[in-house]
Amino acid sequence: MHNSMRSHPAVTATLLDFLCRIIPNYYPAMADKVKHGIYTSLRQILEKRVLPALYPLFDSPKLDRELKTMINETFPDFCFPPPVEGSRIDDIREDEMNDVGPPDIEIQNGNQQEAVFSDEETDGVVKSENKETVQKIISSKSNKKNNSVKPSPPAPPPPPPPLQVPAVKEEVIDITRNLEGELKIAVDRLHSETDNEARCEAMDKVVQIVLQDEDIDNDVLANLGACLCEVLQEQLEAKVFPETVSQETLEDSIGKPIFVLLRNLVELSDYDQRRNPLYTLLAEMHTHQPRLGYLLLYYLQASTVSDESENSKNSRNDKMHTYKEFCDNLDKKLDECILHDFKLCQEDDVQLLCWLAPAVYNEFPNIAIGDANLLHLVVSSVDARQLQELVCRVVQGSLVILQEDSLQNILTASLMWETFEQVCLWQLVSAHSMSISTIIPVLTKLDFASHAEALTAILLMLQQERPTPELLKEVLSRDVGPNCDLFVVSVLMAWCREYEDILAELIAALLSSRCPAVASPNKRKRAGTRASAAPSAERILGHLDRLRTGTRHLYKLDVMQKALQQAQSACSDSQKSQFSNLFALVEVEEGGSGRGKGSGRGRRPANSVAKRKIAKDIISDTSDESSEDEEIVKPKQAKKRKKNIVGSDSD
Repeated sequence: MHNSMRSHPAVTATLLDFLCRIIPNYYPAMADKVKHGIYTSLRQILEKRVLPALYPLFDSPKLDRELKTMINETFPDFCFPPPVEGSRIDDIREDEMNDVGPPDIEIQNGNQQEAVFSDEETDGVVKSENKETVQKIISSKSNKKNNSVKPSPPAPPPPPPPLQVPAVKEEVIDITRNLEGELKIAVDRLHSETDNEARCEAMDKVVQIVLQDEDIDNDVLANLGACLCEVLQEQLEAKVFPETVSQETLEDSIGKPIFVLLRNLVELSDYDQRRNPLYTLLAEMHTHQPRLGYLLLYYLQASTVSDESENSKNSRNDKMHTYKEFCDNLDKKLDECILHDFKLCQEDDVQLLCWLAPAVYNEFPNIAIGDANLLHLVVSSVDARQLQELVCRVVQGSLVILQEDSLQNILTASLMWETFEQVCLWQLVSAHSMSISTIIPVLTKLDFASHAEALTAILLMLQQERPTPELLKEVLSRDVGPNCDLFVVSVLMAWCREYEDILAELIAALLSSRCPAVASPNKRKRAGTRASAAPSAERILGHLDRLRTGTRHLYKLDVMQKALQQAQSACSDSQKSQFSNLFALVEVEEGGSGRGKGSGRGRRPANSVAKRKIAKDIISDTSDESSEDEEIVKPKQAKKRKKNIVGSDSD
């Protein structure tokens, strides 16, 4: 507490408050003994000279008034200084709070207080009655301290820091030593000028010198590239994209020395051999400043964005060819360069990346469309407004980001993206009006707990579709998950509201194909081949059993009744027990129709019961066969049973 008073007074106050409150509250019946124990501990602190006195702690000005009052009432013997007059009391208080020097006062024997000097003093004890002696000893002590501790000579003032020369300047000086003639003069001027127009003129002079020297050495270009990167470092690392995009602001943004170099390169014809030294120079600069790649893309787009004529489109295509040649000179593939430049652009300026994305997709469709990594960079950078702009461009037909042939790969890769990134992707999918048949094959790869974004998007798309055999097959091919997996039930319920009859026919046809009552061996093989991609009968029944709690009218339709009867007759005992609630709907309908209809319709339930009995006997006889044989009745045994039944009827 003594050491924490200066730095943590709140902690000290809490501990003192605890000491005061523990005496009456810890064990009220023995409060006196608790108080005696604390008093003994405090006296031991003083006797062992852990602290010379406690009153500087108990009477600290950093304690609030209420706590001081409580301390004075609880520990009155330790809250007052010894009866020493004069400046000695102030010295003691100051020494105690600052921990300077050895302790000088010791409080002993309760209320009997006397001042005791440390062992350094020759006169050990000073009585309070003799004021003059006290003053002499105090003065002699201060003299000893002053004589024994000699002040150290003042430290010499630190030397002034050396003149800091900017690193860029040193690099320029070192590099320009390897340059000669007009090139050295032009680079020095580029570095020394502060006006933007003058710097652009100096940069243009450097470019003209390079173009006019047909035999310029690659080493000179390497030195020049490194020097230009240092001279233009501030410009290369600053943001170039204007906050407000317009023709004027774009023109102003590319009116800088670095873009003078790029402009000269673009304006040269593709067949002009003077382009090669400039490409070499840009490649050398790219090794020092990789941002040069997306700056070239920005210049190519900004220099033609305001012109909407047909000639401008052709000119833009020709200019974008410059970026391809630039990548070739770097010995890198075009897709690698685009992805690398977009990553750097994302780190430096997200707004610029979102502005460049449409141009890259339009100018390099074979590279950009279908690249999941590039699309991930885009959707991870856009905000809601930028996403809306991309969607508007897609809806207008001026931008294509997705195509059906590569959509499934992108959707599969997007399952590991963040939620907002997946939402952006599905917004773009919806904007492209992609066919559901292209998306639905991904459905079986989705887990309801991990891929909620994709499942939600597909659910909303299926809600707007008319049920077809292929769509129903893909939906029912999903596993029958836990009750919290509501995807299949939601799709079927949505279709039931508008296409109940069509849905019933499709489900009945699919279920009947998976549970044929009688089939020849050849038909079984063909059915197995066709049904390899179709859901199994047990999976279909599982989904129908889940749907039973949402709607029962679907099962009252005749086509569903027949399909369920056929499925029930082909199921094993365990499957009948598993789907007993579902098959109970069939039994209720059979009983009602038998009582309310004529004898002609009354024979149908009897025949169906007989068929189920035959199927049950056959399935029990072939319980050792495979699960497929359990679901499908064996042809030979079925024929024998039918002959026996017909014979008994004729008799």
